Amino acid sequence: MEKMNKEEKIQYANFLIEEITSKFLQKGSPYVIMEGYEYLREVITLYAKQSNLFESILILLENSHAEEAYILVRSMLNNAMLIDYLCNDNKNKLRYKNYMVQPLKSELAFLYDIERAIERGWVKNEYEGLKEKIKERENILRQEGFVHKGEIDTRLLSIKGMALSDKLLFAYYMAFYREASKYEHSDFSSLDIYRTPIDSDIPNTHAFILDLSRTDTELEEKVLNLSISIYSLTFIKLLQYFTKNHEHLIPEENKPYLAQLAIIIWNKTRENNFPFYTKFTEQEGETDG
Repeated sequence: MEKMNKEEKIQYANFLIEEITSKFLQKGSPYVIMEGYEYLREVITLYAKQSNLFESILILLENSHAEEAYILVRSMLNNAMLIDYLCNDNKNKLRYKNYMVQPLKSELAFLYDIERAIERGWVKNEYEGLKEKIKERENILRQEGFVHKGEIDTRLLSIKGMALSDKLLFAYYMAFYREASKYEHSDFSSLDIYRTPIDSDIPNTHAFILDLSRTDTELEEKVLNLSISIYSLTFIKLLQYFTKNHEHLIPEENKPYLAQLAIIIWNKTRENNFPFYTKFTEQEGETDG
């Protein structure tokens, strides 16, 4: 079967977003989360955010901004890793607790930075009650059991750490996440695309015209394939997880269609329209949803 072109892939991607958000995520419908299952609230909301990230990527690609879209793909992968992290928790829900305490740890890290800056004389000590604020947050972490080797555990969740918990996610991390970081942090090697040489004999580092309409077409295809792959893989994993553990979250009338949608996704993969997805899922031996 002939591979889809860019426009057909974008049309297919928008189809996925509409079908998944309406029939799987049930946008516009009420959710009631029972005590002890709060992590599901986070999983559902994370995938909803991934849907918006995916849609934003498609808009950027339609406007030939693959370099900027790659930054959002990195966020999509981060999102997928958080979902996987929470869905593979232990019975004590330690991962969920660690996930929920991340804002507090981030705030504490910022307060530590201010404290160090004051000690070095970089800023004036105008932060009233700084030590008390630090102590208060440290006590909360200690009371919640966040202690590591006798010290308060202030470690933040890392992408690398989450990637090491899953073979497929680690494959994506190795292949794409690190590469995408140069676009997020504006590595100089990612900026060449914006400079059109004035003369073929003069490098564009010396003389150039800014062209904001250019994009790397190979990168564009990679970003499109990868974003479809991540969104599709997350859906299939969540469909399997909900079917096995929380079947009530899927409306009975939607179950046959969602199963069929998983098969459609797998068939598109088999047609090799999304080689990055195929490369790793075949290693995992996954079939349909």
